[in-house]
Amino acid sequence: MRTVISGFHALRPLALATAALLCGGAAQAQATGSTAPVVDFSSVRGSGISQSDVLMENVRLLVPVPNPFQPGSTTTVETAYNLIFRFDPATLHLVPVGLTQTGGEGAQLCATANVTVFDAVRGAAAPLANASVTLGNQTLQTNAQGQVTFTHMPSSLYSISAVVGSYVPATQPIALSCSTPANVAIALSPSSPTSGGLGTGQFRVILTWGQNPSDLDSHMTGPGATPADPRWHVYYSSKQAGGICGLDVDDVTSYGPETVTCPSTGSTGALRPGVYRYSVHHYAGSTNMGTSGTSVRLEFAGGQQYRFTPPPANYLGSGDVWTVFEITVNSNGATSIAPVNSVMNNISSGSVRSGDATELAAPQFGSAENMQLLRGLSKP
Repeated sequence: MRTVISGFHALRPLALATAALLCGGAAQAQATGSTAPVVDFSSVRGSGISQSDVLMENVRLLVPVPNPFQPGSTTTVETAYNLIFRFDPATLHLVPVGLTQTGGEGAQLCATANVTVFDAVRGAAAPLANASVTLGNQTLQTNAQGQVTFTHMPSSLYSISAVVGSYVPATQPIALSCSTPANVAIALSPSSPTSGGLGTGQFRVILTWGQNPSDLDSHMTGPGATPADPRWHVYYSSKQAGGICGLDVDDVTSYGPETVTCPSTGSTGALRPGVYRYSVHHYAGSTNMGTSGTSVRLEFAGGQQYRFTPPPANYLGSGDVWTVFEITVNSNGATSIAPVNSVMNNISSGSVRSGDATELAAPQFGSAENMQLLRGLSKP
């Protein structure tokens, strides 16, 4: 789709926002007496990059300028941009909040990204070779170690995608900077239940991050079977608690993945009605979850996917707990999802277990794990 900037009355809301961000170029072109610039959406890739933001990549601005070699004619100068829009719940509009140039004159091609693609169920022991990884306008194939490197990239926020046979495709955001190479992992679920893929009634949570912190831990709590055991907790020392969910992978050496499947991978069980709450704990390593490319992907058997990124918060590093979301399972098996997106600091040893009968009898929907109920745990 191509939209002429001067025809504002015909623009759709996204195009209007794009035109507003690029109006400086439009004014300059019209001042020369040439025809109006054009915003070209024909090569745009759009994706959600957080709970509130949408990224549009490769929006092209075509600006006619006088051709100095053929007086009376024009030539076209092309630049490309990545734009971020944020949903405003008050107006129900997408509002532009970010713009970076990724192509054309003046674009700095100085960033590098190192990407590794893994099997989400088997983790770092199972890198995926020959996966097609797309970043910006480049698509490369992973080597035998599941790795691929992108060089000479513009500094910007992107959505990176990975596709390989017998696995469910996935995307996640990645921020590239000219100062430091970006190191990220993408973990893909097998597409067939016979090889670890999701079956009817299952969901899976996949956590990945960068080189630092060295160890982020997944914690899933859920409804117990009896009042005496009102709530179970799946984590690195209790990988099959409660008889429902299971921790497929516990990674302690950067990148991930850490993968939790409910009901457990290969299980024929069913989800118990109640609230399932997922959190991430910064167990060890430098930097923090908010600056390390941390990404949580929630997948359902029908192909539905949700992606979560850490919210703006006061991260202190080791000891931070990010309560990501809750899933409520009704008695008829229907599910509803509530993003929690709450960050707590200085939680000892990574426990997010809830064990108080009063809170567990009627857990607060859409809330963080109760800090008063956290118990210190140590690595085995």
